[in-house]
Amino acid sequence: MNSSEKTAALLKLLGQAPYVHSVTDLGAKIECSKSGTFKLLNALVNSGLAAQTVNRKYTLGPVIYILGKTYEDKIGLSRMVKPYLIRLRDLTGENASFSMLINGKANLVYREESLQAVRVAGDVGQERPLYAGATGKILGAFQEDDVIRKRLMDEPLIAFTELTITSPGALLEEYAKIREQGYAISDGELNIETVGIGAPIRDDSGSVWAAISIGAPRMRVDAVRRERYIFLVKEIASEMSRDLMQGTIGQSL
Repeated sequence: MNSSEKTAALLKLLGQAPYVHSVTDLGAKIECSKSGTFKLLNALVNSGLAAQTVNRKYTLGPVIYILGKTYEDKIGLSRMVKPYLIRLRDLTGENASFSMLINGKANLVYREESLQAVRVAGDVGQERPLYAGATGKILGAFQEDDVIRKRLMDEPLIAFTELTITSPGALLEEYAKIREQGYAISDGELNIETVGIGAPIRDDSGSVWAAISIGAPRMRVDAVRRERYIFLVKEIASEMSRDLMQGTIGQSL
């Protein structure tokens, strides 16, 4: 990575748990010397994008809040997707999430938490690979074929559980199935105790640019509920895609 890429990587790391990081840990993650990492962090601190704590660790700075508030007020992505996710959450009783493809990963952008005491954990900003998890597989399946095959050559498929797909051939078959049926299921792929169901969001050209999903404890998802959840996720994803194409997203609910 060049210095610009390392700086961008630092900002992303500062926004991830545990949200307060040492120079040593950050340097190891971006493969940079301690002195080099300190210089990059110092530039971020001087610009207000990062801040140093009293124990000489680093966290996000106040300018990040200003940028985030500006994004929310002027672009309002969460306001657009929130009505659909609330509806999906209320119809299923489970977490409802909106994810986008960012730097080759499925990134959780917005979530409406289940109101039930036992629910699947997850934080905004959480990244998932494109071979495991419902939204990851959705966003991976609808990429161009040459992009998919290059990724399979460059990135190993590392198992999260015994049910994670780790065979490139099996993953290509799974992608084909997802494209045909219009949804993805993750049953114990990321966590053996959870089930995820996702569907694609399309723009007016038909391209998939995002995905919605629900995540539920496996103990609550029997065969009848699974079929209902698949129907609901697909229907609401179709509504979002239609409203986006018509320029009425967030207005029909």
